[in-house]
Amino acid sequence: MNSVFRFNLAAAMELAEHAVSAAEHGDPIDDEPAGPALLLVADDGVYLMSNGLPQPPPGPDQPATSTVRAVFAEHRSPGQPTHDGDDLLIALPLSQPGDPLIEKLRAASRTGHDALVITLLDDQLTVAATRTPHAPRLG
Repeated sequence: MNSVFRFNLAAAMELAEHAVSAAEHGDPIDDEPAGPALLLVADDGVYLMSNGLPQPPPGPDQPATSTVRAVFAEHRSPGQPTHDGDDLLIALPLSQPGDPLIEKLRAASRTGHDALVITLLDDQLTVAATRTPHAPRLG
């Protein structure tokens, strides 16, 4: 399985901050640690969710059938193909001791990054923040 998903960093940060500030969290996935996490989901589209409880309500740009807030990957909204046709659920822990993802995301937001890129290559997952290059001015 090889896939690259790109998300709006500001929208992903809203979910991450929700997860970190929530008093309760959904059950851990597989052998992931308990605590705040972003959930990478692929079923009807590819999207991120918070595992914080209660879940935030859907955003204004989400389908009317949505019951919770989700941030969809670029070109992977509902009805679009997922990464390889299979459903997927991966937890991205936000507060791991020694290397907290939430701090990396906050730093990326402060320094002008605007996209969160999640790459799945075979059984490896990487998370990175990037800046979208601006188009050059003509004339």
